[in-house]
Amino acid sequence: MSDFPELARLPYTIRQLIVKGPTGPIDRIQPVSTSRHGLALHVYGTRQAVFLRATPMRSPELLLYKRERSASLSLPLDAPAPRLLWTTAVDGWLVLAYELINDNADHAFLSPDPESLDVPLVLDAVQRLGKVLTPGTDERARPVFDLVTSMWAMANHMLNKAPTVLRGRDLFEDALHGFDLEALQGDTLLHGNLSPRHLRIKDGQVYAVDWSQACRGAAGVDPALLAPHFVEAGYSPEHTEALMASIPAWNELPAAQAAGLTALWTLARLYAVEHGHQVRHPEQTRLSDAGRAWLAHLLARL
Repeated sequence: MSDFPELARLPYTIRQLIVKGPTGPIDRIQPVSTSRHGLALHVYGTRQAVFLRATPMRSPELLLYKRERSASLSLPLDAPAPRLLWTTAVDGWLVLAYELINDNADHAFLSPDPESLDVPLVLDAVQRLGKVLTPGTDERARPVFDLVTSMWAMANHMLNKAPTVLRGRDLFEDALHGFDLEALQGDTLLHGNLSPRHLRIKDGQVYAVDWSQACRGAAGVDPALLAPHFVEAGYSPEHTEALMASIPAWNELPAAQAAGLTALWTLARLYAVEHGHQVRHPEQTRLSDAGRAWLAHLLARL
């Protein structure tokens, strides 16, 4: 095992599981950069390649790993997501081993170019997620209330700013005035954070990855949280609405709730600009601008 220094942080028991596991003899291991604490590795064996996530049980992000594990274990085989091949919690570490689908996969590219092949695949995958995950079977999934509450906390922080600091305050307040959290309740297992970053495309197949924000609620929540990314990619709000109309779950979500969710999502992006990692500030700024434009469109049609 000295040939694989990438495993040095892990306890001996887990290293044994990896090197003598179903991957077969290991050819190489490649570290992966992620936004989470813990270990992320591509492990290439003679029989199988896996994406390995591992975190100490004392990690402040342990809940994210547990939530991802619970959701992944409940996903049906026809869900467009990578399979969780095995998982263990031993010697103070939690380990998740997924089928490796993103070795040569690209993030979804939501280009408005008519010749772009990704957008139809993404729309189809989002529609399939809503269908095969209703009802969801993850009995441990948190209610959508928890997801929205976390966004509310960031939104309130921004709404308490001086009017000269928060541009478009009236827009956000109008959207949140008619927002009813009860309308978001449902029995669909939601990804909770769909974005191009979490949609990988390989061999014409879209995979939704990273289920650490999974929750249970109305099927329209996931497409509602994805919609601003189309505007950020260059689609007009009108064109974005036409794209979203192809997803039944979006059509079932009341317009006032779509606007309220968009307001919270946009305020959370603004919060991230102020408090998040500096390297992602330009991206979060672009997303907040897209969220404002999409929100103005949604409110105009109420």
